[in-house]
Amino acid sequence: MKKILLATTMIVAGAGIAAADVTVSGSGRFGLVYYSKPGAGMSKTIIDHRLQFDITGTKETDAGVTFGGKFRLRNNDGENITAGNQALLFAEYMGLRLEVGNANTAIDSAGLIWNSEIGLTASSYGDPQSNFYGYKSQGSLAAPYSGYEGVFASYSMGDFTGRISYIQPDQRLSTLPAGMDDELSVSVDYASGPFAVSAAVAQNAAGVKDADMWFLGAAYTINDAATIGLNYIDETGEKADATGDRTIVVYGSYAFGATTLAGYVANNDANANQTDTAYGIGASYDLGGATLTGAVHRSYSKTTYADLGVKFSF
Repeated sequence: MKKILLATTMIVAGAGIAAADVTVSGSGRFGLVYYSKPGAGMSKTIIDHRLQFDITGTKETDAGVTFGGKFRLRNNDGENITAGNQALLFAEYMGLRLEVGNANTAIDSAGLIWNSEIGLTASSYGDPQSNFYGYKSQGSLAAPYSGYEGVFASYSMGDFTGRISYIQPDQRLSTLPAGMDDELSVSVDYASGPFAVSAAVAQNAAGVKDADMWFLGAAYTINDAATIGLNYIDETGEKADATGDRTIVVYGSYAFGATTLAGYVANNDANANQTDTAYGIGASYDLGGATLTGAVHRSYSKTTYADLGVKFSF
């Protein structure tokens, strides 16, 4: 991702001048999105667009520890204002990273959990079907709770990465409301040659007491052009919807020239499903600085979702 590096200085009274690095990066997308069965009175086809800026500032100490902070500005179609988010503060040293505030979470950061996503809006019915905490891009973190606080730590060494996170829905309350509890999640990733594995577990997902879930995934890079993967997500402990969900998804991609084809087939055993099988197929074309991409999905409710457009990063 090409980034714009801005040299900034801060004048500190009696301490001279200290230099810091501020990086501005972001992404954009625009195109069409189609729903075969939209809500009552809603259009089947809409224009989708999003513009996002990430602003990160860092400062390295004499001991080699990097301290920094990040916040995000995002605007989606239909929004009258460009909304920011709460800050993420971090420290990094020799493969160890610590975050506080609007922190990432271990389960949301698991290396393969989102790998079946395709298309303009990066969607897949092979994704987790219930909620858990993660870095929030816009708006209030946990309204109406003003004391949301996350702590995240990761350590990378060679091909191994381990993560742990602890999220308090409201650290200012001595006792949380009935049915709520702090979320704890752990994840690990390991890669060796063409093989990659990823695993994660979350307790009290999204702050819902006893909403427990776990994930296990594996991927194999056949060659420079082709990759296949298999994910299993068990959400039978998820009390938020009490459906006893288990999802198995097989996915893959194949590249030739500037074109990449990708697809997935997912099976989910939720009681509310009209069918237990969902699938999607997509394609992307590298425009040299941007990507033309689209996908068509068939859901567990037998509806069709499709998108087509251009996305880019800077």
